[in-house]
Amino acid sequence: MKKRLFGTLAVIVCLAMLLVSVGVLADFGGFSGDSDFGGSSDWGGSSDWGGSSNWGSSSYDSDYSGSGGGGGPLTPAIIVIIVIVIIIFLAMRKKNAGQTPVQTAVQRTDDSMLTPMSEYINSVDPGFSVAQMQTKLANLYVQLQDQWCAKDLAPLRPYLTDELYTQSDRQLDEIRKARQTPHIERISVLGTNVRGWFERDGMDHIIVEMSTRIVTYTTDDATGNIVRGDPNAEKFMTYEWDLARTKGVKTGEAEEMKSVNCPNCGAPVTINKSAKCPYCDTVITLDEHDWVLYSIKALSQRTQK
Repeated sequence: MKKRLFGTLAVIVCLAMLLVSVGVLADFGGFSGDSDFGGSSDWGGSSDWGGSSNWGSSSYDSDYSGSGGGGGPLTPAIIVIIVIVIIIFLAMRKKNAGQTPVQTAVQRTDDSMLTPMSEYINSVDPGFSVAQMQTKLANLYVQLQDQWCAKDLAPLRPYLTDELYTQSDRQLDEIRKARQTPHIERISVLGTNVRGWFERDGMDHIIVEMSTRIVTYTTDDATGNIVRGDPNAEKFMTYEWDLARTKGVKTGEAEEMKSVNCPNCGAPVTINKSAKCPYCDTVITLDEHDWVLYSIKALSQRTQK
C-alpha cells in the first residue's frame, strides 16, 4: 500500500512540474516546445498546447485501478487525488489558453480560402512586391526573437495588431514574473512562401508560410542555470503568419522610415522611433498604412541534435 501511495505521489509531483513549466517557452509566442508536432504531410498534428496523449495512459490505469490485493483502503484517497490533479490540470490549460491565443489553430489555412497573389498585384495593388515582403518578414522574424529574449516587445509595437501585442506581452509578463530569460540562438529563416490573400472585415489579409531553424532554452535569472530547453538541439519550425492591412491601402515607396499623423491629435510621428505620439501618448500601429502581423500559427516542429 505504501509503494502504491508513493507511486501516486510521484506521479502528482511530475504532473505539477509539468504544469508549472507550461507557458515558459523560449521562442516568440511560446510555440517551440519539448515535443515535436505536426509535419510536412500532417498539418493537423497536435501542438504543444493542450496535447492530451500523455494523460490518462493505459499503464497508469493498470497500476492504480485494479481491485483486490490490499489496494482497497487506498482507493478512495487515490481517486480524490486524481480528481484534484485533473481539476488543476484543466485550470492551468484554461489559464494558458488565455495567455497564448496567438496560436489560433494547428491546421494550415486551406488553399481554397486564398486568392493568388498575382491577382492581388494585378487588380488591387500593382506596387506590391512578393520579394520585398519575403525580405521584410524574414527580418521581422529575427527581430521578434531578439526582442523576446530582451523581454521587451515595445520597439516592435507598430508592427503587431493591438490584440497580438497584448497577448504576446502577457506571455512575456509571465516569464518576467518567473524571473527567467528565454534564449534564442542560431536563428535562420529557411524559406518564406507568400501563399495568397483574402479580404475580411475591411482588411486585406496575406497568408505566409515560414520555415525557420532556431535553438531555444530558458535560464533562471538568479542562478543562470538552464531550466528548460537544450542549447544543442536545433528546432526546425514551420509557422503560418497572417498579415493584415486596411482595405484600399496601396504600397508606397519602399522606405524603412514611416512618418504618419497621430490619429488622436494629428501630430507627425516617425513610426520607427516610437509607437507612441510624443504629444498625447496615443499608441500607433501601422495597419492603416502598411502590413502588420495579425496572428501566428505553429504548424510543425522537428528537433535535431
